[in-house]
Amino acid sequence: MAYPAVLYGPESLAFETHAAVSPAPGDNGSGGQIAQRGRYPLGMQLVLPDGRKFRYSRAGGTLLVVGDVVTSAAIITTDQSMALAVGAVNDRILTFTHGAATVVVNYFAEGFGDISLAPGAGHSYKIASHLALRSSTAGDVVNLAPGVRVRVALTTTSDLSLRAHPYDGLIQAAATTLTGAPVGVAIVAIAANEFGWVMTRGSASVLTAGTLIVGANAVSPTGTAGACGPSGASTSVNIGMVQMVEATTEWSGIFLIIDG
Repeated sequence: MAYPAVLYGPESLAFETHAAVSPAPGDNGSGGQIAQRGRYPLGMQLVLPDGRKFRYSRAGGTLLVVGDVVTSAAIITTDQSMALAVGAVNDRILTFTHGAATVVVNYFAEGFGDISLAPGAGHSYKIASHLALRSSTAGDVVNLAPGVRVRVALTTTSDLSLRAHPYDGLIQAAATTLTGAPVGVAIVAIAANEFGWVMTRGSASVLTAGTLIVGANAVSPTGTAGACGPSGASTSVNIGMVQMVEATTEWSGIFLIIDG
C-alpha cells in the first residue's frame, strides 16, 4: 500500500500509537514490496496546521518516555564492512558474508545497504526485506526496494554495511556518550517495539538538565539520559533553541530544529 511522503492532519493523529502489522510481512524475495511493519512507512512526516512536524517511528526494546530526547538505535558493529559477493549492474539483491552475529528476519527492512569500500563505494541502497541473517555465513541476501537496482558493478573487494532506518528502534538519548543520532522528542509513551510519532520541529516540552538560557541552543547529551541542556561540550548535538526556561529536572519549552 502506498502513502504520500507527508501527512497533513489533526493534532490527535500525532498521539496515536500502533502495534506492528499482523501477520508480519514476509521476506517477499527479489522484486517484492518493502516489508513495512508499521501502519505507515518509517520516517513518514506528519505536519500540523501550526507547523509542528513529526516522524513515524518504531520504539526499541523499552518504552519511550514523554518529553525525552530520543535517538536512533545503536549501530550493530558486526553488520559493518562485510565482504560482498560479485554483483552485476541492475541486480535486485546484495549478496554478502554476514558478520559474527545473527539478525532476525526483516531487521533492516526500510533501512539501507551502504557500499563502504570500492568498487561501488558511496552508493546506498534501500532495503525491502531479508530472511534471518546467519552468523559468519556466506550467501546471505538482502532484497532491494522496488525501483532500486545495483548501480555500479560489485566485486569481492567491495564491502557492505547495513543500517536500520533512522526512525527504527528508537531509544532514550544516552546521558553522556550518544550511541545514535538524536532524531526527535517523544510526545506520547510508545511501548517497546510499537509504532507512533516523535516530534522533530516546532515548540515542544523537553526534559531539562542544567541551566538553559532563552534564545540559546539546547543540546544533547547533558549528563542526564533523555534530557536537553545548555550548549557546552564539543560532542553535544544541537536539537533546538530555548523558548522558555524551567528548572533543571523539569520540562522546558524548546523550539526543535531536528527536522527541516
